[in-house]
Parts: sequence; structure tokens; C-alpha cells
Amino acid sequence: MSSSETGTMTRRRPLALAAALGLAALAGGCFQPLYGEGTVSRVGGNVRNAMLGIEVPEIKGLVGHYLRNELVFEFDGGGEPDRQKILKLTATTRETLEVITVDYANGRADSAVLVATVDWQLTRAGSNETVATGQSVVRAPYERSQQRFASLRAARDAQVRAAKELAQLIKARVAAALVAG
Repeated sequence: MSSSETGTMTRRRPLALAAALGLAALAGGCFQPLYGEGTVSRVGGNVRNAMLGIEVPEIKGLVGHYLRNELVFEFDGGGEPDRQKILKLTATTRETLEVITVDYANGRADSAVLVATVDWQLTRAGSNETVATGQSVVRAPYERSQQRFASLRAARDAQVRAAKELAQLIKARVAAALVAG
């Protein structure tokens, strides 16, 4: 490169940087935090307060048990029992097991994947009007052992991991569905 080309490039960099910063400043006013005080909810108030008002009744099954606990924590941090519940999230879970590898010497599965599926529905507590519905699916792999207790513990850990991931997915989808707009 010649010295004149180098000089042109060094002058263009500050201009490009200034243009990028200018665009970022203009676009900055367009974005609003999902859980901010100013984000209006479809059910009244802001999204954060609407999520504090979600009741999660018992969900059947072991994954359902862990899922309910995680959802209660995700929505209100562990609970304000006296808070009025304006929404109700009902869910049903299903589990399937996929065998990944098999040790042909003894015919036992070496690893497996737990596929956990949840169908959920968010309704208004008084009128049973549907606010949002959805289905979420997660896969939780785990290793199986010849030791029975180790295999049971690995399967239980996979169920807990699946419930945590499902709760995070549901929380995000519920928050997005609650945004008025």
C-alpha cells in the first residue's frame, strides 16, 4: 500500500466508527427491557408484575413435580403467598427415552437421552380466558452404568435438568406472550 492509501484508510475508520455509534444511539430508543417497569402487559400493569401473579398448580409426574417448583421460582422467586394470582398456568408432561449406544457384549445401553415434552396453557384466573398456549421439548442425555443406583441417579439428574430447561423456556415464552402490543 502506498502512503496515500494508508492515510485514506485511517481517515475512514473514525468516520465508520462515528456512523456506527450514531446508528446505535438512534436504535437505542427502540428497545425496551422485557422485565422493565415500562413494559406494558396484556393483562394489566407491567410484565414483571403480571408474572408475579401466575399460579402454577400441581403437575403430575416426577418431571412435572420438578417443573412446577422451577416455574414457581422463575415467576416469583419462591413465592409471595399473599399475592393475588390473576393468571393460572396448567401443564402436562410426557417423557420418552431414546437409547443412543448399546454395548453389544452384554446387550446393555451405555447412554440414553430423556426427551421431556410439556404442553402448557396460561389462562386468566377468573374467566378461564386463554392468554397463551405452547409446547416445549428438551433433551437431556445421560450415561448409564452397570451399577443400578448410579443409573437411577443419572436418570433422576436428567429429569431435574430437563425440568429446569423447560421452566426457562416456558418463562421466556410466557413473558413474550404477555407483552401488549
